[in-house]
Amino acid sequence: MIAGYAESIPDLTSFREESDMEGLIATLGALFVTGLTVGVGSCMLACAPVVALYVAGTTDGWRAGLRATLVFSLARLSAYTLLGAIAGGIGMGLVSHLREEVFVSWVQLGAAAFVVLLGLLIAVGHHPHVHLCQYLSRHTVQNSTLSMALLGFLIGIAPYCAPFLGILTYIAFALRDIPLGALCGLAFGLGAALITPLLVVGPAAGILPRVFKTPILLQIFRRASGVILLLFGMRLVLTAIL
Repeated sequence: MIAGYAESIPDLTSFREESDMEGLIATLGALFVTGLTVGVGSCMLACAPVVALYVAGTTDGWRAGLRATLVFSLARLSAYTLLGAIAGGIGMGLVSHLREEVFVSWVQLGAAAFVVLLGLLIAVGHHPHVHLCQYLSRHTVQNSTLSMALLGFLIGIAPYCAPFLGILTYIAFALRDIPLGALCGLAFGLGAALITPLLVVGPAAGILPRVFKTPILLQIFRRASGVILLLFGMRLVLTAIL
């Protein structure tokens, strides 16, 4: 499956052999379109529940929801760019590492565990009685920039995305150039992570809390969002383990 995605990408070395910009633009355009396709498909299905539940449980208003979503998306974009640069630098070593079951399991488990933690902290509310929970809540739930950046980066480096693994394989095998590898990762990420329906989902989820007019109903809604996020994270944990 990964090889199929790699074969569908134009020759990444064409622009280097032709010494012009047309091959580079065509390649980056193809990677961008591939990213767009992934961004409205598998990546959207994987990321939308996490982003929507977190935003609904912690923010208030579409601006806050958009800000949290942008941080999440930019963190994913940085992960794709970094992996592209590393693949261009060290070649197939990175791709082989990403395909190892032990590495895959640990990265996916780390991302899933963080989702569980966020769900738990949202579910217990903004003022937990346990000091550890207070500390964790202050640096995660009450700091959407930090929590969304970390979560976005973890999901970005977790090898969930078969098309991107195919792109990394091609970069590692045919390109072997750090700046161009980073540029290819960036082109894919712009389509997959930045220009995505998540930029609608996040602000929409931020508006939802305003539907509840009384503090009690709002608290119930936020804690319910945390419980659902917790359950979703536990499902991801089981998937990583099994």
